[in-house]
Amino acid sequence: MAEANCVFEKQLPRGKFCTYQSRPSFAFIRVRQTHSDIVHDETNCSDLEGDGMVGVSKTPMAILTADCLPVVILGEQGHAFVHAGWRGLHNEILGHEKIAALKPFYAFVGPHISVRHYEVQPDFKQNFPALPQSFIQRDGKLFFDMNTVVNLQLQKFFPGIKIEISELCTFEESQLFSYRRNKTAERNWNMYIP
Repeated sequence: MAEANCVFEKQLPRGKFCTYQSRPSFAFIRVRQTHSDIVHDETNCSDLEGDGMVGVSKTPMAILTADCLPVVILGEQGHAFVHAGWRGLHNEILGHEKIAALKPFYAFVGPHISVRHYEVQPDFKQNFPALPQSFIQRDGKLFFDMNTVVNLQLQKFFPGIKIEISELCTFEESQLFSYRRNKTAERNWNMYIP
């Protein structure tokens, strides 16, 4: 199933995660991402607005990103694939009841922007008042660490969950698209293939 434009691949305990530079040719399902905390069942998610899908089928799922987090969550009762930017994290999409119902035991976070390049303004801190550890001061500038938030939220919602996070930074890797690097309209096609 690997195609020429697959730039990152990771075997998961169940299935695999791949990042493509363009739309893959095989069939998949996806939602119309809106930076929300809406999660749909895979059976009726096609063309609906939302930022997460849950299911049990073998149908691949797609999440498009240009710096945000593509998160695969595996559970005893199925799997979820979520698009989580700062808004989704602020609204705690990872703890959504449909995801919790899966009884999660594992999460993988795909390529996304690293804290080294995610500069924010001081007033941004009000979005995460309980998580001061998710901010780093460097050279008089403030940077936001989504990895810290994801780790803390997943552990809070699902104690004992195993979490793996890709070290690939969309801003630094030239084969990945990054909105913050060059305002691109292109997106990374992240696929969870059960």
